This record gives sequence, C-alpha cells and structure tokens, in this order.
Amino acid sequence: MALSSAGIGLSIPVFPEVIPAKNGSRFTADSMVGIQMAAHSLYDEGIERTLDFLNKDAAINTLMIYSHTYYGIDKKPMQVLARDHFGLIPKNLANRKLPYVWVRHHEPAFKDTTLRHAPPQEGMEFFKQDIFKDIAAPARQRNMQVYARMLEAGDSRGSDGIKNYDKVKTVTVYGKVGKGACWNHPEYRQWIYATMQDMFETYELDGLQYGAERTGPLSNLVFKGEVPTCFCEHCRRRNQQKGIDPDRATEGYRLLYEYIKKVEAGKDDSADTVIVNVFKFMQRYPEILSWNYQWFRADEEIQQEMFNRVKRVRAQAKVVRHIDHQRSSWDIFYRSAVDYSEMTASADYIKPIVYHDVYGPRLRHWVIEEWNKRIFRDMTEEQVLDMFYAWMGYSKSSRVALDRLDTESMGPSYVFDEISRCVKAVNGKIPVIAGIGIDVLRHSPAGMMPQLSDPEILKQAVFKAIEAGAGGLLASREYDEMRHSSLRAFGQAVRQLY
Repeated sequence: MALSSAGIGLSIPVFPEVIPAKNGSRFTADSMVGIQMAAHSLYDEGIERTLDFLNKDAAINTLMIYSHTYYGIDKKPMQVLARDHFGLIPKNLANRKLPYVWVRHHEPAFKDTTLRHAPPQEGMEFFKQDIFKDIAAPARQRNMQVYARMLEAGDSRGSDGIKNYDKVKTVTVYGKVGKGACWNHPEYRQWIYATMQDMFETYELDGLQYGAERTGPLSNLVFKGEVPTCFCEHCRRRNQQKGIDPDRATEGYRLLYEYIKKVEAGKDDSADTVIVNVFKFMQRYPEILSWNYQWFRADEEIQQEMFNRVKRVRAQAKVVRHIDHQRSSWDIFYRSAVDYSEMTASADYIKPIVYHDVYGPRLRHWVIEEWNKRIFRDMTEEQVLDMFYAWMGYSKSSRVALDRLDTESMGPSYVFDEISRCVKAVNGKIPVIAGIGIDVLRHSPAGMMPQLSDPEILKQAVFKAIEAGAGGLLASREYDEMRHSSLRAFGQAVRQLY
C-alpha cells in the first residue's frame, strides 16, 4: 500500500506507526520548536497573523529569521512556493528587489576588515524596515524567541552584495580564483566576527543559528570532479606551520585532479581500479589528507570564535550550529574529520539536517550517481549504495533500494539513525535539535520542483527524532516553501509529545 504525494507524483510507503513516548524524553513543553524563515515572508503576510498561525497551529516557539540573504533566495522559482498562506498568491522572487541585508550595521564594527555589507537601497522592497526591531514586541507577546539565522554567501551573491569580497576568494590548485571565500583569510574571518558581534550589540536577540554549507577539497574532487581549493597564501602559511609541505600538497591534489578527469572521460587505462589508484595518491602524498583536514579545522576555529564573540556581548544568548545535509548525511570525509562531540564547545545546540522526503532523490543523484562516475566507477550503482549504507551505519529499516530512491521517502527510520548518532556523540553535553524537512523542494533536470510532505509520515519523522533523543525540533527548510497544512501536521505531532 502506498500514499500518493502531490507535486511530483511520488509513491510513498506506509511506515509502521510510531507512538511518541513521553516518559524519560528530553523533549518537554519548554523545548525549542523553531522555524526558519525570511523576513519578506513576515512583511508579505503580516507579522501578527503569521506569528499567530505559527504559534497556535504549528506549535512554534522560536523564530529563526534570516539576517542576511546572500545564499540566493531569489533563485527559488514560483512552483516551489506554498500557495495556501492566508489565501495569498506568492510573488515571483526573481522579479523582486529584496535586500541582502535585513539589519543595520555600524562602520566602526568593521575596522579590522575591508569587507562591507551593502545596506538596503531606496527602491528595494522593505528597505526602511528593521526586522528584528519590528518582530521584537509581537514575538514577546506570544512568548516566542527570536534568533538571527545566517548562511555563508554563495559565490556570485558574495561578489554582488559584499564589497571587496573578491579579494578573499579561494585560490585553486592552478593558482586561479576559485569559488567562495577562504576560511583562512584574516579579512574574511574578521568580517564574519564583526557581523555577528555588531548584530548582538544592536539587537536583543535570543540567539544565532549559523553554519557553513561547504565541504572540503578532497570531497569536492573525488566525488564531484571539482578543481581543488584553497591554496592561497594564507592556507599555505597555515599548513606550513603545521608541518605540511604546501608544494607537495599542491602537486598531489593537481595530479589526483588530473587523474579523476581521465576517469570521468573514460580514458583511465591503468591496471588497477579507480579506488586503488586514489589510495595510491593519498599514500604517496599524505599531504592530501592533511590539507583537507586543516580546511575543516579552519571552519571549526571560525565557529569557536563566533561563539565566543556572541557570548561576550550577551552571555545568555544561544548559538545553534547548523549542519547541512551533505555534512549530516553523506560526506564521509567530513564525518571522519569533525565529530559532533567537539562541536559542543562552540555551540549551545547542534542542528543536523534530516530531510527524510528529499533525501531519496538527493542520495540517488547527488551521491550515488556522482560517486559512480568517479571514485567508484568500477562498481555498480547498487554496490555503491550498499557500501554507502554500511559505511554510514544505517539500520536495515532505513535502507531504500536504488530503484526506489527517486520515488520514495527515506522515511522516519533515517531520521532516527542520524539523530541517534548525534545524540550519542554529544553525550548529554548540549541538546540536539532535529532539522525536520517540510515540503523541501527537489532539484530535477527540469529545475527546482516541489516535493510535498505526506502529513502522516511527517508526524512519524517528528516522533522518531524525539525517540532518538532530540531535545528540540526545527521546521525546515524555509517557511515560504511550507504549506500551512504541513505545518499544522507538524504542530499536531509536537503537541502529542507533551
């Protein structure tokens, strides 16, 4: 028996019902139940009635509102926006002039960097509005907390919206300008720190959610075929100080990249399999792994200093560490380099993404197909998937067959597995907040398409997260994509947990 999910005609299996256990649960009526949203949604739909709906119908007590939207909000097409919000017709984001910056920054805060945010300009929608001032009283009246949420700037959005951004971009193994900012560039670090400190000195925020949605050069190379970065002067200096030879690292990555390009082109005529040859490079050039590890260490240092800065300004403010989908669920190099346990020193909460609905097609097309083109070219896709499940420690009930990944949800068992792993790793030091996917769009050859959540399976995902030990929940990705009907189902599940 299957349930049909609207949007792309998915066939979704019926999972055994999970009854939420209340005794001994880390989840209480006071636990965080948040939602991620952009400021324009609140202004479009009205702050008062939107908060009333979220609080009463969706059981939301925490608002995580984007302070900056460099991540590319205008890329979302009309078809993925929810159409049941108070009878309103969504506006086409591509045709709107929305600001990148929704807060008021102060020049003295940025004295240690030449990077600058572009303030809202006259002619932009809501350019006079100040979201965290506008939301403060309505949120307090409803006992709702307000957090700022910020993602790293996408490559083109950074160049468009941040003055001098191009000077902090990564450098490729060939010495050319790469994508995104370098985590070791001192001006980029100071810009991030100043941004956070300035916000908390200006607004009475309850907390911050931040996390980079990037992985390392080794994953980008062997899994995606991307040219390795970063090899700028700052990365070279850092690694040199750690006893890692920058020239050998550069040579190793360059040779491995050129080999992977041969594999992609079907021109690898070596006697051994691709994975054996990749291991040869790693052993002949141990600097490859060391360089990758130091990239992740730089990210951890940024997270720690950001945490420290926020706490110095407002000790009671909470910092939520956002762990994006690739980091939480499929990047083996990230998983083996950065443990959840060490994140407890730089966060009050950890929020791993566990998008059960969209993970099926993501796993099929973003992971298995891409791995099979390169590092695991000598295996079938079925073999790659079986190996992946074993590597990641997924339970039998979480494992969906290859030919069903595109048409079925990964299911609540996947949520349980990943949240359990995180909870076990943090060992009670800080709460784990499960990032539950609600109507998360999927990427297809035709572009972004809606993938609507089945309400009963959504409820089971909530229950499984709490059963696994989550101390809170976060409705994700973004409010403007979530149908109110789905948010009501989410709220019903939450209230069954009290």
